[in-house]
Amino acid sequence: MFITVGDIIKAQGIKGELKIKPLTDDISRFKKIKYVYIDNVKYEIRSLRISDDFVYIALNDISDRNNAEKLVGKELQIDRNEAIVLPKNTYFISDIIGCDVFLSDKTYVGKVDYIYQHGAADVYEVKGVKNVMFPFLNSLMISIDVDCKKIVLNKEEFERVAVYED
Repeated sequence: MFITVGDIIKAQGIKGELKIKPLTDDISRFKKIKYVYIDNVKYEIRSLRISDDFVYIALNDISDRNNAEKLVGKELQIDRNEAIVLPKNTYFISDIIGCDVFLSDKTYVGKVDYIYQHGAADVYEVKGVKNVMFPFLNSLMISIDVDCKKIVLNKEEFERVAVYED
C-alpha cells in the first residue's frame, strides 16, 4: 500500500530531474526518502534538493528529459510502511483525498478533491452537486474516519465558512 507524497509537475533540465509539488506539511521529510514509486514502479532517488516550496529529484533509470516528461502529471508515492507515524488526530493528505463529506444533518456535500496548504489552515476543495471550499477548522470537524473515507462537519459552522464556486 502506498501513500502519495507529491505530484510531479514538470521535467527540470536535460538530465531527467523532476519538479515535485509536495503533499506534506513538512517538506524536509523528503530528505529521508530513499525510494519512491510512480505507477507502482520502484525508483531509487539519485539526488534530491529542496528549493522554495518544491522538491527536485533525480531518479535512477530516468536520465534524460524525454523520460522525465513521461512522468509529468503522475503521483510520487512511498511505501506506507516507510511513512512517519502521525500524531493522534492528524492525517495524510492522500488519506483525506476521496473522502465523502457530510454535514451534521446527514446532507451529502461531495468528495474531497484537493487540499490547499496555504496560510493558517489547510483548505479543502470538495466536488459535489455544488463545488465548495472550506478551511480545516477544529470547530468545523465533527469526525474524520479515513478507513471508511467519511468526514462529518458541523452544519452551522460549515454554512459560516464555506465558499461555493459560481
